[in-house]
Amino acid sequence: MRAAVLSALLVPVFLTGCSTYVTVVSEPEGAVITDASGSIVYGRAPLDVEYDTNELRHGAHPGQCAQIPGFTARWPSGASASTDAALPLCDLRHGMTVRINRPKSAPGLEQDLQWALERAQKRARDAEIERDRMMLYMDHGWFWGPGWGPWPRTAPPPPRPVR
Repeated sequence: MRAAVLSALLVPVFLTGCSTYVTVVSEPEGAVITDASGSIVYGRAPLDVEYDTNELRHGAHPGQCAQIPGFTARWPSGASASTDAALPLCDLRHGMTVRINRPKSAPGLEQDLQWALERAQKRARDAEIERDRMMLYMDHGWFWGPGWGPWPRTAPPPPRPVR
């Protein structure tokens, strides 16, 4: 019985920390991110791409950084930009951020900026809805304030105005 409980508690410990994340950001945001060949579509930027840390560690030459495939970004206007075919990933613990900038000479900048604005507004609305949902579930007698229990509590004082 003890062995089963102990193994149930230790398995999650050994399974955590096995991934390295690479954040891909496009400027302006909202570009479709693919691998360098275009065969794998990751989604719309900003996004995180997950890599297995053990595979990266074993695939790297001793004393050198691991290599990950490059990325290509394509905006709604049709403009596209790419990174190098192979990117060095030296920090397997914290990952890295890859920024892909839209070419300035490509036509359709207004269309891409409008798309980025709409995406940012949608993310802001979604964050506000999530905040309200969390306040609904977490801001009541069982979770708010000192102590436990369903009895009513007074609300905290409002924040001081900024002058």
